[in-house]
Amino acid sequence: MAEKCDSLRQTIERKLGLPIRTPKVFELLSRQIYQKTNKILSMSTLKRFWGYVDKERTEKQVHLSTLDILSEFAGYQNWALFCQADITEGTDDSNKLVNRHLYVKDLNIGVHIELRWKLNHRVIIRYEGEDLFTVVVSIHNMLQTGDTFHCYH
Repeated sequence: MAEKCDSLRQTIERKLGLPIRTPKVFELLSRQIYQKTNKILSMSTLKRFWGYVDKERTEKQVHLSTLDILSEFAGYQNWALFCQADITEGTDDSNKLVNRHLYVKDLNIGVHIELRWKLNHRVIIRYEGEDLFTVVVSIHNMLQTGDTFHCYH
């Protein structure tokens, strides 16, 4: 269970775009969770889950309802589906960048980048140069093949 909880923490930090280490960020996360799920997780619950306080209780006494809310915030229906997706998505590690950054200045024109999330959401984009990308493949998301966008990081 500790490994799954670590994976959930990492997923939420990637989604939030910040490491969750300070009271201000815990407060921000609590507000964001409420805005997205309409469910409340207190800062003290979040601090315990992240081991910021009461480290002995971090995973021993986590309520399923807390894991369900955090999983929902991360984009999954519940904790069980998060765990199932985590297993499925972790099976192919070829060329996988997890919790890393790609810098556009380091890309060659024509390079393809595949992005995956949830169970079956996927997009393949092609770098066109000058911070411009074109969507080549789009599965289960709002981007359409042929869409273009600028991205710097």
